[in-house]
Amino acid sequence: MDGKYTVNEVEERSNVPASTLRQWERRYGFPKPERSASGYRLYSERDLEQISTMKQHIEDGVPASRAAELVKRTRVAPQGVRSLGKLQNELFAALEALDDVHADQILSEAHALHPVETIMFSVIQPTMTMIGQRWHDGLLDISTEHFASNYIHGRLRALFNLSANVPGARKIVVACAPGDQHELGALVLAIMLRRNAYRVYYLGANTPLSDLNDMAQRVEAAAVMISASAPHIAQTLEAEQDYLKKMSLPIIFGGNLFEQMPELATQLGGHFLGNDITEVIGQLNQMLERVTS
Repeated sequence: MDGKYTVNEVEERSNVPASTLRQWERRYGFPKPERSASGYRLYSERDLEQISTMKQHIEDGVPASRAAELVKRTRVAPQGVRSLGKLQNELFAALEALDDVHADQILSEAHALHPVETIMFSVIQPTMTMIGQRWHDGLLDISTEHFASNYIHGRLRALFNLSANVPGARKIVVACAPGDQHELGALVLAIMLRRNAYRVYYLGANTPLSDLNDMAQRVEAAAVMISASAPHIAQTLEAEQDYLKKMSLPIIFGGNLFEQMPELATQLGGHFLGNDITEVIGQLNQMLERVTS
């Protein structure tokens, strides 16, 4: 018999209530503790490890039913953990082959092994960069690029919806500039902001600055973050910069356009903090602390 921890000991070690453990067992068939001669549940070291993994998945925004599937799947997985690079290469190959079922399996495996941030930055983003580069080089047709982008967009949208807004938190409006249809970077930013305890209003692609201004005022946003990818969008932003001046709150610009033209952010009355999302959020925290202090 491998079971050696009572339910109370598991609750103390994992910080998962006994009632939740029994609910998981009843609903998802996980965990599966042994029973003592007196009928008490006894959990093994492996059970404790998997309970902690289940808890981490849920904290990362994975629904409990899916988290249980991921944990149970890893119980019968072959020995050896595949590297992030291998997962990323397999995800690219699956999307290039238009195989969304295999792509789902790869990302499920990734979620079973890594936190959401690692998956976004080390699996999803490199995959999309590779797809974009191969399309640019003429090695991938536009329909395949659209298929891959829409698939990733759906997965990111699901992560965004699973990342709960924090009541009473600072409010941030995130949008793509007028004429900009490339929203994956902005969506990753919105997910990360939610995971860093901001209340996020995500407006998506091709957002008119007049509407953006109205939204920021209506929700009393602490800051607005605007993503722009292509050079031609600079002209639109310059032509409509009066709307930006009316906002009277911090405006953070990002995306490839501002990577190439960082001085444009200052000309428009805003800030370019780089395109490393983790660093951007850290600088945003400091900026808003100065504004409110």
